[in-house]
Amino acid sequence: MADQRTLAQLLQTPIEGYKDAIVVPAITADNFELKHGLLTLVQNKQFFGHDKEDPRA
Repeated sequence: MADQRTLAQLLQTPIEGYKDAIVVPAITADNFELKHGLLTLVQNKQFFGHDKEDPRA
């Protein structure tokens, strides 16, 4: 018997088992370094999160 699934169904990525692979690590640091350039960006709202924007620039 032929496969009766549509092309959209065939192209869907299986997601079973991926939930366990994505783990957010616990933050164990007691102190943080905030760089002046980052604070300036936040204060001036120069980073908008667009797709073509480089957040590390």
